[in-house]
Amino acid sequence: MRSLKKLLSVIIVMVLAVSCLSACGSKGKKKAGNSTTDIEIKVWNSGLGTDWLDAVIKGFEAKYPEYNVTYSSTASNTAVMAAFDNEEVDTIDLYLSQVQYDATSLEPLDDVLDSVADGDTKTIREKLNPSYAELEIYPDGKTYSLTWGGGSLGLVYNKKLFDEAGVRNIPRTTDELASTCDTLAGADIVPTVHYKGAQYWDYMQDAWFVQYDGADYVKNNFYGCTDLNGNSPSKEVFVAEDGRYESLKAFEKILTFDYVLTGSNSQSHIVSQTMFLQEEAAMMVNGSWLTNEMESVGSMDDYAVMKTPVLSAITKKLTTVKKEMDLRKVITAIDAVVDGDADIATYKDGENYNVDGLSVSAADWDYIYSARHTVPANYSGQTMFIPKYSNAKEGAKEFIKYMYSDEGYKIYADTLHAALPLSLCDGEIDTTEWNNFEKQMYNLLDNSEQIASGYIKDQHDIFLFGGAEKYAGVKFISQFCAGNESDRRNAASAWEDILKQVDKKYEGTWLKNISE
Repeated sequence: MRSLKKLLSVIIVMVLAVSCLSACGSKGKKKAGNSTTDIEIKVWNSGLGTDWLDAVIKGFEAKYPEYNVTYSSTASNTAVMAAFDNEEVDTIDLYLSQVQYDATSLEPLDDVLDSVADGDTKTIREKLNPSYAELEIYPDGKTYSLTWGGGSLGLVYNKKLFDEAGVRNIPRTTDELASTCDTLAGADIVPTVHYKGAQYWDYMQDAWFVQYDGADYVKNNFYGCTDLNGNSPSKEVFVAEDGRYESLKAFEKILTFDYVLTGSNSQSHIVSQTMFLQEEAAMMVNGSWLTNEMESVGSMDDYAVMKTPVLSAITKKLTTVKKEMDLRKVITAIDAVVDGDADIATYKDGENYNVDGLSVSAADWDYIYSARHTVPANYSGQTMFIPKYSNAKEGAKEFIKYMYSDEGYKIYADTLHAALPLSLCDGEIDTTEWNNFEKQMYNLLDNSEQIASGYIKDQHDIFLFGGAEKYAGVKFISQFCAGNESDRRNAASAWEDILKQVDKKYEGTWLKNISE
């Protein structure tokens, strides 16, 4: 049987190699052999293309001529990962793929993080956005993967359609977002579009979850399956009326049948994005990759991304800001300070703040500030990692160091007009040639306090292997905006369904799966 498995693995690798020949780089160079200086990369071509990789490889080989780098790319991540963890046939030294939760066959990258790349003055760890770096820490406390792609996300909107509808204020809260949807619909403009499975909205929900409960609760309590009394695993985390529950109530107001483009629940992301860029809807949750992925559709001149609307329900967490209108006033003040339109001294009142006569505690100001600068992202879902059995793992590490160096990062950013959760040792990325949408996406990330993501490497096994999900598998968004009126649900009934599914699955499926 073992011999048969080996034979099948070899056949699979040969077939995939033939299928990828047309996508191989770098610039036609052939791999000299599976040596310590020949670095072989395999990349999932997920919408960013590979021009950036060609450019980074060119810079790396010019700086380190002792290395030879080649890569193959394919749009199928399954094909990318076909030979992974089969040491006898796998010659790949660096994978640029999707999230890898099992670190058994991965090379630790902590020495990379603690190194200073040639030409830099800070370690890579010092350059990383701390909230992103936290997502990459595995249960043993080590880091085995770093991002190569993905991006930050936000609520992208069509400025022209907003103007036509008379929308003058960009939504600051989820209640204000619901009012904006009503204004757009009243002007016969469809407010929103998403794609099959309500994808991309889940990233926004990640942000609202973190806004409401804080990143520590989301990471260590919810995804750690540990209740507030320290019990783990605990069913309580799945039934607690936390930020997930409050997000449901926000979604209910935003994603109604009248506010969502027909077909959103069944279309592919490319079709939905095309309809969005053809002005069939005014808003879509999307990412910094949109320009690259959809460059053939048309100009992005009429599009912008708003700062993450704050979940209106966070007033339940505050002591001095309890009304929606007061929340909006404080957000406006915070935006003015961050955008350079006002000095923080304008609002300081001793240790606290005064916003148009409203006394705001320092704790509430900080809570709202952090919520306003919570940015959803999927960087931790598109990661690069080195098989521990690679012959060229030291060379692969050098490549990662170069990519994360100031020099390499500038090449990446200049080619894609997109950012990584990384800062330069000195100065900022030059965005002069970027369009306004790209600049806004960059600024969102640059000003982020918290990167919100469900791709947390240190998750409890109940999520990784048990089958547990944030909403227990209930597809509430498609129910909120279902075409058939009898199929529609509200937040209350959706939450009831979630609780029923938790009761049904927690012990009989989720715990059972991780105990076998």
